[in-house]
Amino acid sequence: MNDQVLVSVKDIFAAVAAGAHGNCSKAVLHQVPESETSLFSVHPGQKLAPHIHTKTWDLFVAVSGNGEIRWKGKEGEGAVPMPTHAFCAMPPGYEHEVCNLSDTEPFSFILIHAPWTGYDFVKTKKS
Repeated sequence: MNDQVLVSVKDIFAAVAAGAHGNCSKAVLHQVPESETSLFSVHPGQKLAPHIHTKTWDLFVAVSGNGEIRWKGKEGEGAVPMPTHAFCAMPPGYEHEVCNLSDTEPFSFILIHAPWTGYDFVKTKKS
């Protein structure tokens, strides 16, 4: 039996709901065992708390605003600028936090968690 269906969202911003991780908004656009695709919007001046995923990649595509992903991993630590249209692939096991660099505009990005099966969100320090 094939349970795969075409999914289409006319306006991804209209689907955003408040309250994801406390300081973000999130709209789940598609979810299957292989991946979850969402639109996140980090509120002005806020950040998504430092965390890791033990088995899941985070694939970021900046849609609007200006953000930064701060990370720590095998190669040390750093920051990835995320202006509109930027992309970042964060491997499992890397601590990372997503920061909105604007005090007035949301930072919005498409986030693909792959795989979705086994997804976990492990906070690494208090925010």
